[in-house]
Amino acid sequence: MKKPIPPIKKDKSSVWLWFWTLAAVAAGAAGGMFLLFRHAPAAYQPLQPDNPRQVSPYLTHQLGPDFFSRVQTDKPFELHIEQAGLNDIISRYDWPQPLGGDMLLDDPMVIFADQAVFLMGSLKYGNVSSIVTIAALPSMNPDGKMRLNILWVRLGMMPATTLVRTLAQKAFDDNRDSFAEEPQLEAAVRAVIHNEPFEPVFSISDQTLRITRLSIKTGQATLMLEPEK
Repeated sequence: MKKPIPPIKKDKSSVWLWFWTLAAVAAGAAGGMFLLFRHAPAAYQPLQPDNPRQVSPYLTHQLGPDFFSRVQTDKPFELHIEQAGLNDIISRYDWPQPLGGDMLLDDPMVIFADQAVFLMGSLKYGNVSSIVTIAALPSMNPDGKMRLNILWVRLGMMPATTLVRTLAQKAFDDNRDSFAEEPQLEAAVRAVIHNEPFEPVFSISDQTLRITRLSIKTGQATLMLEPEK
């Protein structure tokens, strides 16, 4: 008669080994996600002007005069926008700005690449911050509408398109009153949030203009502007 096989006893040390292994994996994953979240892209180098309260010299001495001298001809014209100059204008705004709830956007900047635009800034929530990057390929539709074609949004190195779109929508809803007298701008902002085409029409100093063409290269964007009759 065969002797019964004794039950196998689980070694408590092996159970604890598995427990600590799983804990280490979980901690490593959490740490890795935190590092991805806090990653700061090397390209993120926001401008810090020496005199931030002064109006941008690029705006007053180059972009502004160029724009107004051309718009007075009442004919279509090209406007060249330099990346460095645009970032100088942006850096002098009153930052940080609220972006829905307790979120703040600070130190934004723009990068012009080959047909692409990258918008970057520091997104802050309490004592935690991450660099948000929005990549877009702006284009003109055959019907004359413009589309930003947002490719992706990241916080650090983590995908965050849905989260940032939700925050942008909330910030838009909270500030809806500021668009009361600018319905075209309101429609454009709403379209940008939802990645939809919009009419590229804007008004400056009683002049209403339409963007009919755009091109982007490293360090510069060029717009073809046409006065609206």
